Amino acid sequence: MKANYLPKNRLRHPYFRRIAVLAVVFVFGIFVFSFFDGTIITIVSPAWKAENIIARSLRNSFIYLRSQKMLVAENVVLKEKVSSLETEILSLLSKRVQENILLELVGRRLNSNMVAAAVLTHPPQTPYDIIIIDAGSEDSVTLGSEVSLPEGPILGAVLEVFPKRARVKLFSASGEETNAILERNDVPIVLEGTGGGSFKFILPRDIRVEKGDRILSPSITPSLLAVVAEVSTQSTDSFQEVLAQSPTNIFAIRFVFVTP
Repeated sequence: MKANYLPKNRLRHPYFRRIAVLAVVFVFGIFVFSFFDGTIITIVSPAWKAENIIARSLRNSFIYLRSQKMLVAENVVLKEKVSSLETEILSLLSKRVQENILLELVGRRLNSNMVAAAVLTHPPQTPYDIIIIDAGSEDSVTLGSEVSLPEGPILGAVLEVFPKRARVKLFSASGEETNAILERNDVPIVLEGTGGGSFKFILPRDIRVEKGDRILSPSITPSLLAVVAEVSTQSTDSFQEVLAQSPTNIFAIRFVFVTP
């Protein structure tokens, strides 16, 4: 009978040993992995925190840049609206003044220093930004007399005088140079006419100028000459080219004032 049980005990003995070894390995593995898991988390946590800080910083920077971009865009739109409103105001003033001029034209002279004149011909009927008015030497108009809009902006000067007519050359005539002041920071400039009521001038790159900025005459009581329309700057240039526009549509001028 003993011989029958011996093989079974020998078979069971290695089997149980293997199970025991596996159990020990399993328990040890759980312990080791749980230890490493906590250690890894401890080591990696600063990196996770740094990553979160960087992500927040980048997100905040993006939001800030987007806000700045929106503010710049809104500022441009507002300046354009202001410029548009100024043009509309000038137009309304022009219509009101023109009604008064029609009455004053009967006597011609508005006051001791100013003569009202109707525009007989203007561009494109006349070339080179020239207008012809119906007041001449008989109305005390002289060569070089200043010509302005009823609303105030100066247009040009008398180029040629006849008894009852005069030719006026606008400041915007191609190649015509006019001393002026950029209202922003009172910067002196030289306006160069480019025709069609347009101008250009050059500024050092570090001088700030924006669309809608006003350009005034260099006098004690300055008058509007033009309005900045566009600023062109190349990354390699030391200067910036600025384009400007007459404050009125020179193709639709009806009345002017002449200062003899």
